[in-house]
Amino acid sequence: MKRRRNPPYERYLFEHSPWVQNLTQRDLANLLGFSKDQLEALIRDKNMWISRRNEMIGGKPRRLAVPFGKLRGVHERLKFHLNKIKQPDYLFSPRKGRGQRDNAERHVGQVQFLSLDIRQFYPSTTSEHIFRWAHHEAGLKADVAGMLVHLIAVDGRMPFGSPISPVLTALVHRRMFDAIKQICDARGLQMSLWVDDLTISGREVRGEVVDEIRAQIRKSGFDTHKIHFRTANRPVVITGVPIQGGRVMAPRKVHDRIRAGYSDLRASNDDGIREQIIDRLLSALGTYRYHVGRGTPEGRVAANRMHALRARRSKLVVVTTTKPQDRSAASAQTISDASIPWD
Repeated sequence: MKRRRNPPYERYLFEHSPWVQNLTQRDLANLLGFSKDQLEALIRDKNMWISRRNEMIGGKPRRLAVPFGKLRGVHERLKFHLNKIKQPDYLFSPRKGRGQRDNAERHVGQVQFLSLDIRQFYPSTTSEHIFRWAHHEAGLKADVAGMLVHLIAVDGRMPFGSPISPVLTALVHRRMFDAIKQICDARGLQMSLWVDDLTISGREVRGEVVDEIRAQIRKSGFDTHKIHFRTANRPVVITGVPIQGGRVMAPRKVHDRIRAGYSDLRASNDDGIREQIIDRLLSALGTYRYHVGRGTPEGRVAANRMHALRARRSKLVVVTTTKPQDRSAASAQTISDASIPWD
């Protein structure tokens, strides 16, 4: 009989995690798969294992600090262990099995919506923030907390570009987000968090709620921007996913991908290219179906189109793998395919 493997994600509460078990520096090193001497050497040579560069991400200039080599391995291992800690229900990213659609779906059926971002969330999370969390909340000894900070922080800040940053930042600022959740719960409002993007919704989101939330964020040393109020009488986009008519819809870019795919398919006469286009279309239609729901009329239409595309693709494979003596038949089949209305 096979033993059932435990899921590697969100196994236990924070207070039951290894981080509160009075670790020594040697224990921390063992947890990360290194010796204490190896970690100390890695800290001394840390700058050798960091790639700093500027990139445009989401239309914004970002200063990246990307760990590689041994340091990347340490950050990946830390991420693995921290992902085992159970996260609050309002957090949608970073979490395995939760996506932008789930974040938007939490606010379906509401009347008013408030969204705001925390300005420079990662760069504003300093070494001091990480140390306070590790020493005062996780309860690590000061020398262990210091070693952890030296392994993680780059130029005194949470690195933008490290695999550890999303999950660790959410843990470091958990008290702030829990306090915001309490403000929302006291007024019967829904709250969701996608990295640094807060969305709050309800029958009425009053201005005093915004003031309280912003005060709580400022108390933690941050500032807010991109503050928007919206109502359900028009489509509301939450982390890129629209809500309309009391349901989640597919983003416009997914519609654009499907339209472009069918257009390319009609214009192509080459079976190899058609096969590639069909694969892209199947991906786009699958994304569309995920957003609108499998059981909806739109979801069933998408499923039918996907079935038709798979059937057509199987014929193209037969055509492209036909033996040399059957090329005339294959050529005739290709010509007849070109007249099929793909959409």
